[in-house]
Amino acid sequence: MNHFFDFLGRGDSMIAHDKYFHLEPDPGAVLLLTLRCGRTEFVVGYARSAIVETWGCYCFHSFRRASDASLQRSWAEPHEADLMIFRAVSVYLTLEEPWMLRSS
Repeated sequence: MNHFFDFLGRGDSMIAHDKYFHLEPDPGAVLLLTLRCGRTEFVVGYARSAIVETWGCYCFHSFRRASDASLQRSWAEPHEADLMIFRAVSVYLTLEEPWMLRSS
């Protein structure tokens, strides 16, 4: 995983009010978004692209990892709506894995 962007949360003063960032990885990679609680990072979700501006991180074609009860099979489960994040998150670039291409 390659950490490359931090969104500091709603009202991020590091991003000018008239600027935004369009994050879109090359084919074969996806964005991984994590939320830090103490010294632990939790996966919020994955996305094919995102737009980050002062007030939020808007993720498009977002999904989460789902698995069967025996944890033998995993697949990508799309979020019902595009993911909108207003809390501080870190964005990583990670290679696309086979489970990310499967749906339930």
